[in-house]
Amino acid sequence: MNRYRASASTLAALSVAAALTFAMPSAQSPTPEAQRFFPKADLMKIGVYYYPEQWPESQWERDLRKMSDLGFEFTHFGEFAWAFLEPSDGKFDFAWLDRAVDLAARAGLKVILCTPTPCPPAWLGEKYPEIYLVGGDGRRMEHGARANGSLANDIFVRFTKRIVAELGRRYGQDPRVWGWQLDNEPYGPADYSPSARLKFQSWLERTYGTAEKMNAAWGGNFWSTKYDSFAQVLIPNEGLFGEDSLSPHAVLDFHRFTADTQAEYLHLQYDILRGLVRPEQWITTNYMNVTDSADPRRTDRLDFISFTMYPVRGEKNLGQLGFRLGNPWRLAMAVDYFRSFKGVMELQPGQVNWARTNPQPEPGAVRMWLWHAFGGGLSFACTYRFRQPLYGSELYHAGIVGPDGVTPSRGGLEFARTIAEMKELRKLYDPAARMPERIAARRTAFLWSHDVMWDLEAHKQTALWNTWDHRFKLMAAIKAAGAPLDYIGEADNFSAYPFLVAPAYQLVDEALVAKWTLYVEGGGHLILTCRTGQKTKSGQLPERPWAGLIAPLVGAEVELFDCLLEGDKGVVRMDGQGYAWRTWADVLKPVGATETLAVYADQFYAGKAAVVTRKLGGGTVTYIGADTIDGLLERDVLRLVYERSGAGPASYPPGVYVEWRDGFFVAVNYSSRPFAVPVEPGARIILGTNPLRPADVLIWR
Repeated sequence: MNRYRASASTLAALSVAAALTFAMPSAQSPTPEAQRFFPKADLMKIGVYYYPEQWPESQWERDLRKMSDLGFEFTHFGEFAWAFLEPSDGKFDFAWLDRAVDLAARAGLKVILCTPTPCPPAWLGEKYPEIYLVGGDGRRMEHGARANGSLANDIFVRFTKRIVAELGRRYGQDPRVWGWQLDNEPYGPADYSPSARLKFQSWLERTYGTAEKMNAAWGGNFWSTKYDSFAQVLIPNEGLFGEDSLSPHAVLDFHRFTADTQAEYLHLQYDILRGLVRPEQWITTNYMNVTDSADPRRTDRLDFISFTMYPVRGEKNLGQLGFRLGNPWRLAMAVDYFRSFKGVMELQPGQVNWARTNPQPEPGAVRMWLWHAFGGGLSFACTYRFRQPLYGSELYHAGIVGPDGVTPSRGGLEFARTIAEMKELRKLYDPAARMPERIAARRTAFLWSHDVMWDLEAHKQTALWNTWDHRFKLMAAIKAAGAPLDYIGEADNFSAYPFLVAPAYQLVDEALVAKWTLYVEGGGHLILTCRTGQKTKSGQLPERPWAGLIAPLVGAEVELFDCLLEGDKGVVRMDGQGYAWRTWADVLKPVGATETLAVYADQFYAGKAAVVTRKLGGGTVTYIGADTIDGLLERDVLRLVYERSGAGPASYPPGVYVEWRDGFFVAVNYSSRPFAVPVEPGARIILGTNPLRPADVLIWR
């Protein structure tokens, strides 16, 4: 037996007995509950935001009729309207919202109502200035913007509960209300207020029980940074330190606390509403994509979760037209990450105002994003906003109609076209359609943890490290193979997927390694990448050889890791081809029958292994040690894993995504060149033309 291989009985015992201290809720658990709100035959419903309080009441009926005439199926009211719903303390005015809901229903539109908590009214801050959050510079936020409330402040929470309850009592039994959105773009802001400090201390006491255990987790013996009691703990503020750094373990816990606080704030709103509203009314919130600071999976009591997405945001992206076509990775990730949760609540309608530069999207791009959302499996898509505003900080932000309130924008016309196409596609829906076996054979899970992301970003080792960039490279490799992709957590069922990718999964424990091992022995194919398994769940190095927790599984030791200077590059060679890297390289020493797939071609470790693979039971483990500049090594290794397993991968170029959904194949093109999509002989093209042009869509069955 290989000295790295533990017995199956030992691994099984570990798997059952070991608890995951910071395990995430299952990414898949909301799916059955969410599905009951969205009949599959509807495919994807499309709606648009509207702000009655921002427009003369005499124009409401015209605007909502126009919305309906363009084909929209639902609208969205109220997330910024607290000052209008409660114009003074305890005095509520719902008459205007009653009229807006009635006019929307008369126009044939369903209504999503929102809790207005991102914008506390001036009177509340005037009475209780302590409700505002405090930034890392010690300055308290003020009235005049949004998302300025401290979610840890008991007074702010008390007023939140009241306005949410009043809305629930008013509209919870109204059949014209389709569902609810909690707050707006919850992002888990770092709060350094006195309220947050007290709540952080309480969170630490609940988590660790004693200051001694916290000191052990935080490495308090280092630099005498230990505490005698939880009451001594300050919020770790990285902005207050220069040359030296705070404990990365304390920083990691503050991220966890911040995300938990955001989730608790949404949960309390959900609990109030769920006790007041009809069972048919769903409750969600709209995270900003897979945000850095808030963790959508912590919000596990909502009916489902949606997201915000703006692909064109002043970035170069992929190819000559990339700055107009949008980021090809963010939406691709979001539709897979949020598929089990259901929808995109806020999708870019055209030019925006808030990026460093704000170019026009390429003609067709808005429509392409909508069809990409559909292909990714979402049940609804909504856009911000119907009318371009005439005042305020977003007056350069495009709407479905322009500043005159009646002329559709280019993006508005693309929304209208897509809605008409969607309604035609519904006629072809086949409830008996099943994913083809050749596609299902490639099903891949992507193991995601915000804890791992926070730890990587807090302790980079090289300023060139970019966690998002690394993960996008692996995601792009999976999509290039035409593999259906789901994002899962550690508590989910790995065995549901033939392939499991865990990129730079730095925080591990024996239970996770045991679960990985059982997955591979059972026939799964596990792909790990550099920086995996270096630390324990508390962010510390285990007292064993480097990355020793995963060495028995990988069948290789990590001899050392290297980082090059900006502008320099090293080379990895595989099958006679060179791949450039710069940011990170794990130098590997294979053991036993472990196979070397690629080696380093230069530096003092030339000839050492860069990529290894081994068979274990019925499956395989592959470790990619180098983070390459363009992700091509990652792409080719993933393709090799699929091929060796007999999964028959596709070969799509960067920016071309092909999805299967409800009997339909959907292809979109974020690249700057046409691509001849390999459509099966005899297939029926329903929408689009082949070759697939940039910013276009092709649908067939």
